[in-house]
Amino acid sequence: MKNFLASLQLQKDNPTLLLAQFQALSSQIPILYVLLIINALAVAITHLKSAPLWLSLYIPVALSVVCVFRLCWWEIRGKENVTAERAYGLMKLTISGAGILAVAFGSWAIALYQYGDASQQGQIAYFLVVTGISCIFCLMHLPMAAALTTVITFSAMVATFLFSGNPVFVATAISGLFLILPFLRVINSYFQNFVGLVQLTEELKQKQAEAEELNLVNSRNALHDQLTGLANRRSFFLSLEKRLQKDPSTPPVLGILDLDGFKPVNDVFGHAAGDLVLKETARRFVALVGEEGIVSRLGGDEFGIIFPCSMTRKAIADLGLALCAVVRDPFEIPDGSVRVFGSCGIVYPDIGTYTAEDLYEKADFALYQVKSKRSSGVEFFSAEHEKILTQRHLIELELQANDFAKELKLDYQPIVELKSGRVVAYEALARWDSARFGRISPDAFIPATERTAVIGRMTRILFAKALEALAIIPRHLRLSFNLSARDICDHETSMALLAMITHSGIDPRRIEFEITETALLSDFDTADQVISMLRAAGISIALDDFGTGYSSLSHIHRLGFDKLKIDKSFVMNFDRDARCMNITRSVANLCQNLGIASVAEGVESEEIAEGLKAMGVRLAQGYHFSRPLPLELAIDYAARCEAEASARNSLSA
Repeated sequence: MKNFLASLQLQKDNPTLLLAQFQALSSQIPILYVLLIINALAVAITHLKSAPLWLSLYIPVALSVVCVFRLCWWEIRGKENVTAERAYGLMKLTISGAGILAVAFGSWAIALYQYGDASQQGQIAYFLVVTGISCIFCLMHLPMAAALTTVITFSAMVATFLFSGNPVFVATAISGLFLILPFLRVINSYFQNFVGLVQLTEELKQKQAEAEELNLVNSRNALHDQLTGLANRRSFFLSLEKRLQKDPSTPPVLGILDLDGFKPVNDVFGHAAGDLVLKETARRFVALVGEEGIVSRLGGDEFGIIFPCSMTRKAIADLGLALCAVVRDPFEIPDGSVRVFGSCGIVYPDIGTYTAEDLYEKADFALYQVKSKRSSGVEFFSAEHEKILTQRHLIELELQANDFAKELKLDYQPIVELKSGRVVAYEALARWDSARFGRISPDAFIPATERTAVIGRMTRILFAKALEALAIIPRHLRLSFNLSARDICDHETSMALLAMITHSGIDPRRIEFEITETALLSDFDTADQVISMLRAAGISIALDDFGTGYSSLSHIHRLGFDKLKIDKSFVMNFDRDARCMNITRSVANLCQNLGIASVAEGVESEEIAEGLKAMGVRLAQGYHFSRPLPLELAIDYAARCEAEASARNSLSA
């Protein structure tokens, strides 16, 4: 019984349930008062002539007035939003009110029962049973009030009818006595179901809120970079498109900025240090650009800037320089501090029609121009850049033509042994004589083939020509062939090249593949696998343009290069720049210590050739010896060098 009563109590520590109870009651209690008023007045009217006026009129009218006031209160105030604490107080008051009204109406009905005939007494019985049960159902959401009303109503009925002497009423009283407990159980069961429904509704709301929160997080993640908190690439382009749609005639000023020297931070200190640099870079950029502009992380160490529309060209240039300068300040990491540099390409578009992709491509091209000069700083997209970019698009279209393969050929630059003067090999250099544009520089069409994924096809075409040349070239001469970063990181291309060698019958030891340091940076593990496979077949591997990238000595050791080619930017300034001379000497010593050959590119004078030989550089190529030549002329040049070397040996003998 104690547990039963406890289950009917108001749960003060459950505000959700309290508010749900109050909301349900606010719609049910007005019905209760309407039923009481109608049924009480109906009983009163039928007893006006048979009972005293104070009992048949004054009391029911007074009770009805109280009900009317309570009805109005619930209709007006019961619809208001209340706190759980206020709902608790009002429902506690309602429980007391339900008991008082049940006693009042029950006592009035019992007092009125002794007056009137059998039909009027039957009406009293109807009033107590039917009206009481109706009121109980109206109070089901407040179980203590419903239980209290049940006990009082049925007790009044039993007390009135059990000793009435009327067999029908006595039977009704006895049945009513046995109905009290089932009614109390129904009230409790109904309320427990209501509690469960409220809990289920609350759980569903909570899950919905969690789902909405998750959607919000996913939406934020879809538009924001999780590491730096900046807008991401997608958000960046959405912002660009939004501004272009808002005012197409005044396109926004866009900058693309990336960090030079960031990769060594990751390689040496780890990605955690790199993440700290990126987060601090983002903070510095936001502080400089301000709220009117937009700073986005586009990926890796590349950032996009949408400059405030109110800025002049000079102010934008100054801000671009400031952005590049601010990253030169040291970045504090757990192992000390690191420094990086910034390069920025900016497009300041004229009035016209642009797409977001147009603006990005122009800014990115301006950035490429800065980086190609190997210097950090700011560069605006210019008319000259537009001309180059247009040509690049035309070249990319031309690469899709069927005649492209027929227009490709190779020239061969001799590689000379400095000590003897003999030609020991050739470097095969790609040439494209377009019927539409004439000769196109390799610096223009090779990057285009990489962008358009034509590089693999071009490599196969040119390598087939190289194998044909090797069949003609004297057998003691080797051929060096360049592979792009895509080639060296593509198992399919490497397998195709090996198959071509096998099919040609050429000795693989006569072939040397040159790769750049960029290839190692793009995917070292794959490059390692491909290089190992090629070397296992007997092919030599040379590292091209050594000294211009970020290859570490561990890479050279792990990959087991057969040759290092010293970049021409050091060799050409060899006799004018002490640092270039020292770098060249260091590379030559490194090769001697590792037992591999060194090749100097870009040798343009006898003095440089002699200086290189004195340093221990074994091989060289450049205009001092010969420009790249067609195959027949290259073979003739090698023959002349061989004859001259033999003549010198005869004289010395």
